[in-house]
Amino acid sequence: METPFETYSSLIQRFLNNAISSKEFQTAYLIRFQDEARVLDEPLFLLLDELFGDIDACTDVPELLAEDPDFYLDEKSLRSKAESVLARMLDWRARHIIA
Repeated sequence: METPFETYSSLIQRFLNNAISSKEFQTAYLIRFQDEARVLDEPLFLLLDELFGDIDACTDVPELLAEDPDFYLDEKSLRSKAESVLARMLDWRARHIIA
């Protein structure tokens, strides 16, 4: 059985490696995170929750992006956010395993 770390890091990697589309990533992530029944370590939860918010703010509607660019994200910005979260997840995991 996969750990929560493995589940989410794999999903994020698939998006970043273009194995799944932005829409597929958004749908899969939102459903998985909302339905998550496993207990998550707080640092991991906070990172995943941050990405949840970023995904929720992602749109391809030009009017929304122009209306509130500080809130809405395009796909390029979402990729950047996903890369950042994944890097911090890997850092947390490395420290978590050593401890």
